[in-house]
Amino acid sequence: MSRDVGRGTRDAEDSRGDAEPSRAPTTDPQDELFDVLDAEGQPTGVVKPRGEVHRDGDWHAALHIWVGGVGEDGPFALFQRRSLTKDTWAGYLDTTVGGHLRSGETLDETVREANEEIGLDVSLADLTFVGRHFIAASDGTVAERELHLVHVARSDRPLPEYRLHPEEVASLVAIPIDDAIAICAGTLDRVSGTECTRDGDISEVILSADDFVGLALDSTYPRLALTALRELLAGRQPEPFELRSYHLGE
Repeated sequence: MSRDVGRGTRDAEDSRGDAEPSRAPTTDPQDELFDVLDAEGQPTGVVKPRGEVHRDGDWHAALHIWVGGVGEDGPFALFQRRSLTKDTWAGYLDTTVGGHLRSGETLDETVREANEEIGLDVSLADLTFVGRHFIAASDGTVAERELHLVHVARSDRPLPEYRLHPEEVASLVAIPIDDAIAICAGTLDRVSGTECTRDGDISEVILSADDFVGLALDSTYPRLALTALRELLAGRQPEPFELRSYHLGE
């Protein structure tokens, strides 16, 4: 039987149904150094700690890797459920792998996040670049201005074979890719998926748009990224995109 978990499915970490989750103390290193960017994604020469960048709403860069595969029931997309100790969007479903570019770090070095977050050992050469996404939005606590460097990748491995970061990732959720695109497009209100926790517990879940990072604010970006992933899984070359999603009065 599927569980209708509503927003956040955080029953492993928060059992209060639709209530707002209690925010645990963050395990994200607030002294981690980021390069501050301008609104076009170019370095300004300023370097600031993570906590100050998020506090001040400075532009900074992050790598996004959308991972999907093809199983017995067809193509699917993988979403990570962010831990409740994350300093932004705690408990929500997000792109499979996401990692900030630390100051002075190359994109190839940042790909390490795939191994750190879900145990997927890939290099930049294994990924397909599909676009840039500028997002200015708030999760209600932090005003964030972030440039996403967006890539897609294929991995057909079963959910229990992933190794999830003990502090950053609560679970992985596999959703049929057409359904994932449909909920982003607003043509489906709910979708079913298979969730696997850090401990390897597997369950079927029912998800709404409220479960996903910022979907109510910005459905275009995940729809474009998932469409590009679907193209990759079908053996076609995705069409690159550039998107600006401003929700902070820019």
